[in-house]
Amino acid sequence: MPKTGTTCLQKALFNNRDKFLENGYLYPKSDIKNNAKEIVNRYCHNTLAHCLMGLEDKDNTLSMSIWEELKTEIDSINPRNVIISAEAFTSFKIFYQLETLAKIKNLLKEYEIKVVIYLRKQDEFLESSYCYMVKLGACSVGIQELFNKYQYIFNYYQMLENWANIFGYDNMIVRCFAKSNTKDHIFADFLRVINQFNNKSDYKVDYNAKINVSPSGKMIKILLLINNLNETILAKFIKLDYSYWSKYQEFLSFLSNNKTICKLVSRLPKFLIDDVLLLPKEKEDIMKKFKELNSQIAYKYLGQKNGVLFGDYS
Repeated sequence: MPKTGTTCLQKALFNNRDKFLENGYLYPKSDIKNNAKEIVNRYCHNTLAHCLMGLEDKDNTLSMSIWEELKTEIDSINPRNVIISAEAFTSFKIFYQLETLAKIKNLLKEYEIKVVIYLRKQDEFLESSYCYMVKLGACSVGIQELFNKYQYIFNYYQMLENWANIFGYDNMIVRCFAKSNTKDHIFADFLRVINQFNNKSDYKVDYNAKINVSPSGKMIKILLLINNLNETILAKFIKLDYSYWSKYQEFLSFLSNNKTICKLVSRLPKFLIDDVLLLPKEKEDIMKKFKELNSQIAYKYLGQKNGVLFGDYS
C-alpha cells in the first residue's frame, strides 16, 4: 500500500535491476516512467494500474498496450521470477472491486502470481496519506473528513479478502510496515520475502536515505490554507487546466521543501498553529474501529495466535 516505504523499495529494486536479474528476478522497465515529475512514480509500475482505470497521459497515448509490452519484456528475457511493484493497485476505489482484480489475474494468466502487500497502522497511514495529498494540492478538507470519505481503504481485512478471493489465500504474503522499526529497512524485509536476504550484500542501497518525506504538521496546515484559498477564490477566476495544476503543484513543492521557509514555519508559536494532525484520542478511536478486523488479519494471514496485528492501539 502507499506510505509504507514503497518509493525507497522501488528505487532500490530499479537501481539494482542487473544484479536482481543475475539472481533470477526481473524488475521490468518497459512500463516505468523514470522521468516522471513525481518521485513516487519514477521507479514503479503504477502505469499498469492507470491503464485499468482508463486514464490517459497528456498526449493521450496511454493504453492497454503497456500490459502487452510488459509481457513481451518478460517473455523475451524469460527470467525465473518477476517483481511488479505498484501501490496504485490499492490507491483507487476501482481496485476494491472483484471484477477489476479478476481482470488483473486474467492479464497475467500465463504466470503464477504471489501477492505481497505491506500494511501500516491505520492512524499512521491516515496522517501520512493526508500530508501527501495536501502537499500535492489534492486535498482542501480536514483529516477526519478525508478519513470518512475513504474509509474503505482503511479496512485492510476486506481488501485482503478481495485479493485472496481472486488470487488464492495461499498466494497472499502480508507484511506489517512500522516506521518506528529502525532495525530493518523495507528493502531488507522484502529480500526475506523473496528468499534473497542471504544475497543482501549483492545490492547497493543507501539505507539512510530519506525519500518522499512528509512536511511537518505546521507546514501541512499552511499548505491546507493555501489549497482552500486556491479552491474557493482562484478557481472562480482562473481556468484550472493541466498547466495551471502543474505549476501550482510546483509551488506547493517549493514551499514544503525550501529549508528557509520550513524553518520559519517551525518557529511559529503553538498558540497560532501546532504540529498535531490527529489528537491521541482520535488515533485511539481509529485503531479501536479496526481492532477486530485487524485481529482477523493477524489470525488468518499471519498465523498470530494472539490476534495482534500492529501491537500498539494507543
